[in-house]
Amino acid sequence: MSTFLIFIIVIIGFVIFSFVKDSKAETDKIVKEGGIYNKYKTLIDNFIDSSSGMNVIKKNNKYMCVGMNNSSGSIVFHFQHTFNQINVTFEMKNIFIGDHKLKWDFPETMPQTDMIKHIENRTRQYMDNVTAKFN
Repeated sequence: MSTFLIFIIVIIGFVIFSFVKDSKAETDKIVKEGGIYNKYKTLIDNFIDSSSGMNVIKKNNKYMCVGMNNSSGSIVFHFQHTFNQINVTFEMKNIFIGDHKLKWDFPETMPQTDMIKHIENRTRQYMDNVTAKFN
């Protein structure tokens, strides 16, 4: 039994070590590319709009949050770079239509203009379905 336990501990240790090593390599890669904002500038800039109140809330090398607040709620976009892809999460909290969340995972090689089109189309479809309930 103790040999089996040692074997399991070694396997778990190897998996953790591999994950940490791969995660560090991925972080180093995104830093060399100038961080998430530089790498995904077209995508992220599409959602930053000072006239609508959308501003940068938080930013580091692998993560960026863009959002706005007003009296009826908030809208936030999270951009997270993970293992050769960009994860985008849309969160909306609204006192009239409730809380909503959408998530997308795109390969980092996908054209950012295609990512924008997909996000905008899917968000529009989703919100049309949400607001149709109030008609």
